[in-house]
Amino acid sequence: MSLLTDCRYALRRLAQSPGYSLAVVAMLALGIAVSSTLFAVLNGVLGSLPYPKGEDLVLVQSDSPERGVREGGLTPAEALRLEQPDAPFADFAFFSWGGLTVFNETQPREFTIALVSQGFFPTLALPPQLGSWFGDADHAEGSDSIILSHAEWQRLFAGRSDAIGSVVDTSDGRMRVVAVMPPAFDYPSNSVGAWRPIAKNRFPADRPFVWNARFLDAIARLDPAIDAGQQRARLNAISRELADKYALTGGRWGLGSQSMLESMVGDLRGLLWGALGVALLVLLIACANVAILVDARQEVQRHHQAVLQALGASAKRLFRGPLIEVGMLAFVAVLLGALLSSLSIELLRDLARDSLPRADAVSVSPSLWLFALALGLLVPLTVAATGVLRLRGDAMEAIRGARALVANVRRRPWLPVLGVALSTASVIAGSALLVSLWRLQLVEPGWRHDGVYALQLYRQGEPEALRSFVEQMRARLQAVPGVEQVAVASAAPLSRIGNFSADVKLPTRAQPEPFQLRIRRASADYQDLLDIPLIAGRRLSAEDRAGGEAVTVVNAVLARQLFGDASGLDQIIELPLGGAQRVAHRIVGVIGDTHNSGLRVAPGPELLIPYDGSPTPSMTFLVSARTPLPNYAKLLADALYATDPRQASARTFTLSAEFDEELASARFFAKTVGTAALIGLLLAGLGVYAVAQLRQQQRIGELGLRLALGAQPRTLALSSLRDSARTVALGALAGLLGAWAVLRLLRAQLFGIEGSELQVVLIGIGVLLIATLLAALGPALRAARIDPMHALRKS
Repeated sequence: MSLLTDCRYALRRLAQSPGYSLAVVAMLALGIAVSSTLFAVLNGVLGSLPYPKGEDLVLVQSDSPERGVREGGLTPAEALRLEQPDAPFADFAFFSWGGLTVFNETQPREFTIALVSQGFFPTLALPPQLGSWFGDADHAEGSDSIILSHAEWQRLFAGRSDAIGSVVDTSDGRMRVVAVMPPAFDYPSNSVGAWRPIAKNRFPADRPFVWNARFLDAIARLDPAIDAGQQRARLNAISRELADKYALTGGRWGLGSQSMLESMVGDLRGLLWGALGVALLVLLIACANVAILVDARQEVQRHHQAVLQALGASAKRLFRGPLIEVGMLAFVAVLLGALLSSLSIELLRDLARDSLPRADAVSVSPSLWLFALALGLLVPLTVAATGVLRLRGDAMEAIRGARALVANVRRRPWLPVLGVALSTASVIAGSALLVSLWRLQLVEPGWRHDGVYALQLYRQGEPEALRSFVEQMRARLQAVPGVEQVAVASAAPLSRIGNFSADVKLPTRAQPEPFQLRIRRASADYQDLLDIPLIAGRRLSAEDRAGGEAVTVVNAVLARQLFGDASGLDQIIELPLGGAQRVAHRIVGVIGDTHNSGLRVAPGPELLIPYDGSPTPSMTFLVSARTPLPNYAKLLADALYATDPRQASARTFTLSAEFDEELASARFFAKTVGTAALIGLLLAGLGVYAVAQLRQQQRIGELGLRLALGAQPRTLALSSLRDSARTVALGALAGLLGAWAVLRLLRAQLFGIEGSELQVVLIGIGVLLIATLLAALGPALRAARIDPMHALRKS
């Protein structure tokens, strides 16, 4: 008999059993949809970079075990040294962040820019869409050249090709457009609107910050002629050379490289694979349930198979028929699952955009459909591997006139156990992420975020002009109805922009301390506005101004690292603030530790210096309000416009939004993995229900007889529940190993569950036991309500 004929007969049999067909398709479609969707996320985030030979791109970073710093920035001295021809890279470049205000529109507008060295664009090697990269002349002091992102080109010039050579009126003067980059070019961030060249003489070698301050990011392209060992050796030699040149001793810094993709993804790689693993567990649970249904269907069709054997059908053909049925249902499930996955990708991408790097790369692609198809092909193979498709009847059974049997599910008790075991792993994983998210939300950042609004901007100018602007702006903001306090700082909590890290030196010691600290300029109201606790001494005050004594307030971590248990008050520390000499500051206060590098990161050494004494182009105005400010963005923008119509803001935001953003990736994985775990739990419950129901049907004669002999209905119900409880208990125990493996993959995103693993496991198993036993309750109650006479007649 031909395959086409077998397929036609399979379709007829499936049409005669619509309930069975719909159940199989629905369960498989759910598993395929969840797996395909999370595959699309993993494929998008971990896919290739949009640059030629993107796998050769690396970030060049510093580290210092003594200082406890990993993946740190470079000093200008290191960056300039690595530009030399003997550096172990094919190409090398460095960059820093900045801002620019444009006046080509109705109102001034500010966007983020990257200040780049000459090797930046050649290293990434993605040609411009229009124009050409910066040349030697563009990196001369006072250059007016600028390269626009594709988005800024569209906004400023409506995508016109004559934009090259055009002039953009900016806060730094009139800039000449020399190139436009294609849409795929979004490094170092898709928020960058333009790139400007760093002047070659930007970093004079006689300034302490050139060899002490680490504020430059660096990228490189690997040289295929240099292996990893040679690269490490050369970088170590360069580190020693610079340490000797600038007489740096103690706590030396090392240089290393890391894949650009790995740096973007970070610890999320294992988490993404773990999420996909949980989704695949859901599909396997669906396959186990399908195997249970196929097993029951095969048992019911046992007599029919015996008749076909008696009529000459081969065992091969009888095996092929059910396999074709499962294959057809799996194909329909693939189409439905891939369609569901495609429809959910847009929603998931929006959810991931503020939670995951490279979220915009998550899309519906041919690889998604191929992945779904591969899953569909594995379904019949997986079901066949369980042995449920094997022949049940024989020819003699047809001759004896044997009637169809009810499914003997006890012959394969491991199938429902397998489903429960897989669900155990997924539910425990989901429970761990939910507990982690709850613990993360309980972290006290050390600063107030409710009711605090921020306006961030860049402004070039001499120090006195910056001070004047700050005072005028603070007065304007203070006059806004509802505003309680106004402060200014070089950077807001959790913000990367405006941060400055350097070392610190005590006058009594020959060398700087072996760690990096974060220096934040702040006005006197900064600590009060953010409710940062004072531990000792005093806060910064309005009298701490330029021309007076240079003072600082240090956090508790820095005080301990510098002075141990002794008080640091009135001690002198020296800071490299950009001049030819370090600036001595007297410690006037010690404040509480704050999470300024992320809620997952322990507070590091940090100090505050008066903004008035050392103003910077990067400034963030913080505003606290007694009641919520309606349309706060417009209120802040209006105050800025009234202060200077030619000054624009880079961002307006609330600190609560920044705080919530810290929870974004935890929420994303809690939602996605939690949803997958719930679906797995539902499928496991359906499997337990199906087994309990079939078992109850199999025992209908026995149950009727026991009731007729006086057995209590409650006894029969408890007996049925005991059967299901045994299955669930065995599955839960078997699933603990799988749960341990999944938790290992998810550990990068788990926070605060160290020492609480047992509670997480108990929560997951408790949820599983309740859900699955509730699923078994229905068949158990029906077993207790059987009519004895009807059951005896049916048996």
